[in-house]
Amino acid sequence: MSFPALSAKLQKFLLGYTGTSLATGLQVILLPWIAVTVVDLPALHLGWVQASVLLPNLFFLLFGGALADRRDAAGVAALACIGLAFCHLALLLYFSYRIPNLAVLLLYGISLGICTAFLQPARDNLVQRSARDRDGHATERGVQKTVTWMMLAQYGGQALGMLLASRFDYWGLRPLLILQASVLVVAAAFLFSLRESRPVVANGPQKLPLVLIREGLVQAWQRPVLRELVILMAFNGFVHIGVFLVALPLLAEDYGRGASYYATLQLGFIGGTVAATATMLRRGQGTRPGRGILMCLLYSAALLVAISFGPTPFGLILLCACWGGVAAASAALGRAVVQVLAPDAYRSRIISIYQLALFGSAALGALAAGAVSEYAAPLTTLLWAGILSLVAFVLVSANGALRRVEIGGDQH
Repeated sequence: MSFPALSAKLQKFLLGYTGTSLATGLQVILLPWIAVTVVDLPALHLGWVQASVLLPNLFFLLFGGALADRRDAAGVAALACIGLAFCHLALLLYFSYRIPNLAVLLLYGISLGICTAFLQPARDNLVQRSARDRDGHATERGVQKTVTWMMLAQYGGQALGMLLASRFDYWGLRPLLILQASVLVVAAAFLFSLRESRPVVANGPQKLPLVLIREGLVQAWQRPVLRELVILMAFNGFVHIGVFLVALPLLAEDYGRGASYYATLQLGFIGGTVAATATMLRRGQGTRPGRGILMCLLYSAALLVAISFGPTPFGLILLCACWGGVAAASAALGRAVVQVLAPDAYRSRIISIYQLALFGSAALGALAAGAVSEYAAPLTTLLWAGILSLVAFVLVSANGALRRVEIGGDQH
């Protein structure tokens, strides 16, 4: 399946998604590297800076899902992109006069997190809109395919952003911040072009946001597969993403190879995600995605333990690539399950609950990883993360709801 064969609506969605992901790829490198090298923050403060981007999810992500269900998701996503562009330009203006400090980086991270909390559920809601056939219907297999394309756009965009960020030592901060803001404005235009004139969901205007959020929570909790998936994503966010955000830049600094090596580690991770997503695009996700998610959890445990033994610089790049492939497979399978099983009227809210579990817990995990790494080596943090992942695999496998789920038929 070649890119020109995709529908015009799906192409616009993928271009918008790629733009937001490119800006995220730049951010993933720039923010921690500014904290470590420009501001010279210790490990505990680095954990706070990384968490500042994720903590707003705890407070705003569910409201973002409710807003995307109540308003046109395309308009909400576009407005959030403009907000992110404004954040980058504000940091650029500050940096033109003085070096940022911890307080400025925390404010910058919180602002990014608030905008992202409204962007994520609205942007992912557009999957169903982009997956519709000529009759206006979206099949389960079509949704799975669109999710895989979306993941490829995400990881490809992030890889390009990280590749550009690897030039930090040569270009400096200002050109990269300008590039971030410009790409987000273009992405906003593509996402806004997907808006629909008719109301997306008729959740009567008399319902307060907290009522809408409660309805979404009830819908997710009443479905055993979604309930188990959300709990597992909360674990993945706390243990895997939290450790990744803090331990990886600390390891890169210990290896003493500069921002380019840290960017190379991130590119290795993203390279693995692109390879895994392309493979899934060609071979499909299969009809038993729950089993695949559980196997990814087991593989993650093995990789974390392997990294904790202190590989060579090149070996760490290879392990990061494998970690990226496992993470991509788990993410694609999980998001497809949510897209298929979530009712239309509650989809954005359930997506926001899924993402809150993943990224909200990641903020707490970053704080925990920063605290542990302050008093122990980052390799010790990785070892404990691997052990906890193995325990989680045993517990979730024993429960069985996620393991038994089957999707991927052709029904609407």
